[in-house]
Amino acid sequence: MRVIGIDIDKTKAIFYALETDTAGNQVPLSGSLRYLTLENDTDNSSVRAFQSKIHSFFDEIHPDRIAILKRQTKGRFKSSPLSFKIEGLIQCYEKVEVEFIQPMAVSSYYKKHVFDFTPEFEYQVPAAKLASYMLAFI
Repeated sequence: MRVIGIDIDKTKAIFYALETDTAGNQVPLSGSLRYLTLENDTDNSSVRAFQSKIHSFFDEIHPDRIAILKRQTKGRFKSSPLSFKIEGLIQCYEKVEVEFIQPMAVSSYYKKHVFDFTPEFEYQVPAAKLASYMLAFI
């Protein structure tokens, strides 16, 4: 099973890919993409290039599941409008359904279970925890 966890932070989509090996261990997949920033959301060529890079990365990994950490749409801590545009571009991937998982579900899971590996970069931790959480609930 191969999964990709995605954390969207303002103008940046952060990716972390994991798979289970034959022994059932979670193994990070080395893909060509750790994060991608949408520099200019009003320029059509920038938006298309952003979407193309993400979908190419997905094709490279061949995931069975893709999930995005769900963000707040209302209230004081609501996410930026641009982050929802990024979300929509990711959702346009046609080969695998993109799921949304509540951050509370992931954090409550890790109150009872140990997150036993360290991603290469600190900013990847939320996406890595999401990917590991998805593998736990195959």
